[in-house]
Amino acid sequence: MRRKPAVWHEAAAAFREVLSDPGRTARFAGMPALVMMALYVILALTYPRPANPALEDAWENEVLPLYLIPTFFNAWFFIRMQVWWARWVLLADDGVAFLSPSLGRRELAYFVWSLAAAVTTLPVLVFLLPLLSLIQSALVALGMEMPTAVMNGLAVLAALPPVLIMAGIYGRLMVGVVPLAVGGVASFRQGWVATRGVSLRLTALSLLTVLPSLITLIFSRLTDPVEIAASYAVSVGLYGVAWGAYAVMVARFYGLTLGRTRRSAPVVAPS
Repeated sequence: MRRKPAVWHEAAAAFREVLSDPGRTARFAGMPALVMMALYVILALTYPRPANPALEDAWENEVLPLYLIPTFFNAWFFIRMQVWWARWVLLADDGVAFLSPSLGRRELAYFVWSLAAAVTTLPVLVFLLPLLSLIQSALVALGMEMPTAVMNGLAVLAALPPVLIMAGIYGRLMVGVVPLAVGGVASFRQGWVATRGVSLRLTALSLLTVLPSLITLIFSRLTDPVEIAASYAVSVGLYGVAWGAYAVMVARFYGLTLGRTRRSAPVVAPS
């Protein structure tokens, strides 16, 4: 009996698919990624983050509405990557131009189903809030005063299990959304049933493939406008790699668990 490939080998295979042809990756990212990057850079240079922490609240109140515009292109960028990488994995179709809007009924349906999948995971947070409250109450009862960094670390540790559960649920549901990219019908039930028995593997792969996007968190405390503008350009590239690898991984799960893989190139089975 053939051994299952290691999880990190599957994640590495997804990254290799994305990085093997930078031109294809750029075409799949396309115009939304370019516009998103330009808008973020303009905002960073026009409304620089104040160096004085006391002024941050006023700054956030002023710029937050403006950031809704690039957020729209951010979502468009994400959906476009999911759709076209799924089409490449399942149909060997990469026939989209960089400047093509690629925003039709298929992409809008994919966005609605993706949003519904995300909303479905939110009840898991019900378990997180009492856990954080319990930790805080325990520290107060013990008379312990923790530094802010330590408290933040404890909050991250407490949030980790719910986040892992949410990632697993979202990934399993999204396997059932992949058919939209190739002209099929989405079904959360189909995705859930197809990934039964491989949910832990899918969760691990979900986290590994999106790791590049988490690197962008280190840019959140930059204050120099030029550095912030440069960080946005780097972030677009990291998002493209992460979202592309995630899309490849989910499409392979769909293709192999439901027997819909149509490319002649071999892919590694998730289980």
